[in-house]
Amino acid sequence: MSGRAGRGPDGADGADVRLPAIRRLPVIEPRWERDADVVVAGSGAAGIAAALAAAAHGGRVLLLTEDLGGGATPLAQGGLAAAVGPGDTAARHARDTRVAGAGLCDPDVVAALAAAAPAEISRLAGIGARLDRTALRLEGGHSRRRIVHSGDDATGAEVHRVLRRALGASPVGILDGAVALDLLLDDDGAARGLLAATIAADGTTLTAGTITARAVVLAAGGFGQAFATTTNPAGATGDGLAIAARAGAELRDPEFVQFHPTVLWDAAASGQRPLITEALRGAGAVLLDTAGRPVMAGRHPLGDLAPRDVVSAVMQERLDAGDRHLWLDATALGRDALERGFPTVTAACRRHGIDPVTQPIPVAPGAHYACGGIRAGLDGRTTVPGLYAIGEVASTGVHGANRLASNSVTEALITGHRTGNLLGHSLAAGARPRAGTPRGARSLPPAGTGVSAAGRGALALAMSLHAGVIRDRDGLERLLTTLERAPDAGGAESPPVQYLKTGEAPQPARGPDLETVRATNLHTVSVLVAGAALARAESRGCHRRRDAPGARARAHHTLARCDEARLGVWLDAAPGRPAVAGAVTGAGARCGAAP
Repeated sequence: MSGRAGRGPDGADGADVRLPAIRRLPVIEPRWERDADVVVAGSGAAGIAAALAAAAHGGRVLLLTEDLGGGATPLAQGGLAAAVGPGDTAARHARDTRVAGAGLCDPDVVAALAAAAPAEISRLAGIGARLDRTALRLEGGHSRRRIVHSGDDATGAEVHRVLRRALGASPVGILDGAVALDLLLDDDGAARGLLAATIAADGTTLTAGTITARAVVLAAGGFGQAFATTTNPAGATGDGLAIAARAGAELRDPEFVQFHPTVLWDAAASGQRPLITEALRGAGAVLLDTAGRPVMAGRHPLGDLAPRDVVSAVMQERLDAGDRHLWLDATALGRDALERGFPTVTAACRRHGIDPVTQPIPVAPGAHYACGGIRAGLDGRTTVPGLYAIGEVASTGVHGANRLASNSVTEALITGHRTGNLLGHSLAAGARPRAGTPRGARSLPPAGTGVSAAGRGALALAMSLHAGVIRDRDGLERLLTTLERAPDAGGAESPPVQYLKTGEAPQPARGPDLETVRATNLHTVSVLVAGAALARAESRGCHRRRDAPGARARAHHTLARCDEARLGVWLDAAPGRPAVAGAVTGAGARCGAAP
């Protein structure tokens, strides 16, 4: 699927630029079948929260995950943003979120999130989370201390611990060691399940199968692995976004990729790198250049605690001027504050030969969080009936052009809980479907050539060089050419679908391995990021164009959608456009119908 980046209402310079094809996965032969009311792909905070809420209403819920103990949630160091401190209010939290979002937040959605955050923190504490709700922390972009944390810099690990414990005590079915491949759509274009695959012990061989369901929840967010350096784990390869793109869902603002300013730097390292939490700067650590001068002095009223997009952009200017990296000096905090207050960071630095008690930490920006994604509401509903998107894979209107620090896990919990409750209520209110495949859902997605895993390294380097912290038209056009030339994995026409007889043991079948799936998905999200970045000829939030340094007077979203013929990217109206309707639908029902 090839296409064009379209002209916006005030003339985007990306008009009439040909975009590379969105590659489909090579031919896949399903060898097993499962059935559920709701299938959730992803086991971070959003996915588990949704699964638990849906199952509480009696629905048959299946959670599919590549690694139940992994993902991005356990790596979150900072905490959960919520107005729970003295003198703080949800209105202040909402205002700080909108300021960070640089004109592209949906005010009503932000207000709803800020209002719901304290109760979500209480709900989490109620199931056993060990959270410090009194010694609140300060992070970049926040006007008050409102970061609830645990274990000082291990909040994500604690959130994931209690959610996994609740999951183990629930009726939710778990398919661990598996990966979602594509949506199954019925004759009316509604999501009716997933084409998925189990991963063999070798870590790469796949055995594909189908999971039919009345609703599909995509919670497999994050695509930091599209870049050469990232805080994201190895599995953050854009699976959810790529799956939704191939199914024709509407996507929003994929160009807004937040780069965390302080990622542990190593000249010889690539891929996932240790994150140096923003809370360290909140405690008094200072960013310095190679000459020992404060980097943020005079650059923003909040100094080192300016929003992440601002800090990363200032740092990138220094790197472009010749510095190989910058320094984060936390030595003034003292041994006790570092070892007891930031044990995760201190241990990570020491594993890499740096003692933050006596030495400044070498840092540089790294790809961290996707602020855009599948257009969805706080209850997960997307433009595809029966498809829901939550967590990092979704664009709900909370983050806008730049995510406010520590809003992500808060949003994941709120959207997961709301989506699960919506699905649970819908399923409980309607007649439960009979087991088996809904009408038309046996039609598998068309096959393509995929992308060879051998090209991943070169594509990641090109993404970091041309779609990193600071971009320009010439670089983005070169990046699109590189993506156009990405090597095929090889493919063939889709074969007739064959299913196992009852009791027959699954056997590996012809199809792509895990690395080909990852490479193909990363190529898809890279095309989306590059195409949208080219269409947005301005600098806003975490999208910075050196050839268009100012922001337009009117803020516009970037929308993208694929069909069988092409990928379209265009600029849309100002924030506040409502998310589309489409609750869980029964067989033959259309968008907006009850099950």
